[in-house]
Amino acid sequence: MCIRDRFELTGTLRLPGGPGPYPALIVVSGSGGQTRTSAPTYSPVQTAFADAGFAVYSWDKPGSGQSTGAFDPERELRQRAQILAEGIRTLTDHPAIDSTSIGLWGISQAGWVMPMALELTEDVAFMISVSGGGEDSIEQTMFQVSERLGCGGLPREQVELVEQWGSQVAKGETYALYVEAMEVLLTIPGTEQYIGNEIAPEDEWQPWPPEIDAYFDPMTVIENATIPVLAIFGENDKAVDPIQGADAYERALQQAGNPDYHVELIPGVGHTMENQETGCSGEVRRGVSERYRKLIHEWAVKLAAMAAG
Repeated sequence: MCIRDRFELTGTLRLPGGPGPYPALIVVSGSGGQTRTSAPTYSPVQTAFADAGFAVYSWDKPGSGQSTGAFDPERELRQRAQILAEGIRTLTDHPAIDSTSIGLWGISQAGWVMPMALELTEDVAFMISVSGGGEDSIEQTMFQVSERLGCGGLPREQVELVEQWGSQVAKGETYALYVEAMEVLLTIPGTEQYIGNEIAPEDEWQPWPPEIDAYFDPMTVIENATIPVLAIFGENDKAVDPIQGADAYERALQQAGNPDYHVELIPGVGHTMENQETGCSGEVRRGVSERYRKLIHEWAVKLAAMAAG
């Protein structure tokens, strides 16, 4: 795929055996340098959907694997959503694909990218979000920062202060609000690696522009989503708030009047759906959760039956 001459993407479309046209699943990766096969969570979903008769489409992210290009840091989510919408259009034009049965599976950052793409195209038949956020990425980032500090030994009461005050540093609309939050955070060990070690002078401070991706709340889209939605969270996730996320998805899908959704919080599982006791970075991961595998298998079979009519 070539996206507006800025990105050159290399991917793979795996077609099942037997007569087509086939329903299709697009695999949407998380943040960072990701290729078609770089995360352990990808394999179970690709296998389950291929076994159910789906074509599976995935690509290397720009700047990773065989794909080229670089994202604008403040527009990465929207640029990724545009790439995804282009990928969907590519499949709708493919003679081997059932254009009415194209769905999405995505993990982590894909939880923001996929809802953005839903605003760009009406050709998405279903969505599966794994460890995707239920709030804007400023709030999510401060959850991640606070939990990282907690994993490093920061007392729980201070972890909660970091999460409470952290977003105000970014979202504060006045210099006074920014200073108020910074004064609290700079008393907490370890925060300087994320917010710096001093308060910016007033003449150098500017509020974050509200139009950047960081303010996008995916629930504003999900609360209008009536396609089948599966949202899965790991109870021990330290990167994306699983309790808030599961609750937000439940409330948004109820508000949408969505007739076909399932939200599940899996115990003993971290961000990548692997078994972990705490979910902290560096902890030994004991394989992908069997409950996660079962959910993906059940939904692959169910969605295949829906596509067959």
